[in-house]
Amino acid sequence: MIPGLLLLAALALPAPAADPAAAADREVRAVFVKLEGLLARQSGADARAVAALGREIESLAPAVLRWKWRAVAPLERVMTDPARPVKSRLYALSFLSLTGDPLAFPPLRRLLLDPGQPAALRSAAAAGLAGLGASRQARRAALCAALAQEDIPDETARAALLEASRLGCDEASVLEDRARRGGLRPEGAAARDAELAAAGLGRSFPISAARALARLLGFYPAGSPLKTAVLRALWEKRRDLPALRAEAAGALTAAIRSESGRPESIAAAAAVLASLDDPGHVPLLRRLLSYPDAEVATAAAEALAQLQVFPAREDIARLLARVHEDKRFAPQPGRPAPHALIERLQAAQRRLR
Repeated sequence: MIPGLLLLAALALPAPAADPAAAADREVRAVFVKLEGLLARQSGADARAVAALGREIESLAPAVLRWKWRAVAPLERVMTDPARPVKSRLYALSFLSLTGDPLAFPPLRRLLLDPGQPAALRSAAAAGLAGLGASRQARRAALCAALAQEDIPDETARAALLEASRLGCDEASVLEDRARRGGLRPEGAAARDAELAAAGLGRSFPISAARALARLLGFYPAGSPLKTAVLRALWEKRRDLPALRAEAAGALTAAIRSESGRPESIAAAAAVLASLDDPGHVPLLRRLLSYPDAEVATAAAEALAQLQVFPAREDIARLLARVHEDKRFAPQPGRPAPHALIERLQAAQRRLR
């Protein structure tokens, strides 16, 4: 074939398919050129204009997200580029999280654990990686590794704690340390951190988490609202408590005897005490049926039913027979509704039939 005909034949061939990864990279770069231009226009604008520009920025997301996993690498390059504005990098992180792809997990984990990154980015990474399709174990390990860092900024620690409160940690000591950092009487954000740490211990698998909660129950002074938070977490770990019967029993009975000003804590302690499956606590639980608070009496009845203490059936029947005359069951602001407590008493009575 003569050269001219060869050229014509070559021109007639279909064009090679575009490289999807290269196309995704080009589109991500183009989107962030627009995005950073819009961010620049927000500077000095009034609130109405800022809101409108924000909506315009958000409308750019579908152009990136349509590339799915192929957008991960170019978004990571934007997210980790120190020459870009932090706000632009935050948008890249947000888009990366919105891909929902497990491939987005490693870059978010690296950023979360990098002390050289801005605290705002690390905090956003903690929230972003928790919602990705990675395994629970991988997400938990990343968040708890961040919490174990001594120099982690408070803002980032709080974001990681929020997610770890739902996932737990493999090392209970990480969360126990966070719970104790605010001291015996934490206030404000420190109290919220301690509450989140206790919740995380309740969702941690190792038995050491139950042991840490038993220690925290004794750590906080009488009347502390954090005792109630710890008791809620101990309820989550109740299946582990029979193996820690001695240490858990001491902390729980001490809480029942010392929390006269917080009946909700006594009720929670009574419920957890029954999970120890120890008949030695039956006399204490039966005495709580006459405690001057309806929720405590109801929790005691449920605990006795759980332990299958059949002689308590008559105690509960007498309580129900007089419940409408019992001033403890009158409506009180901030306390459980009487009708709900009565239904719980009736369920406890049925359980002992």
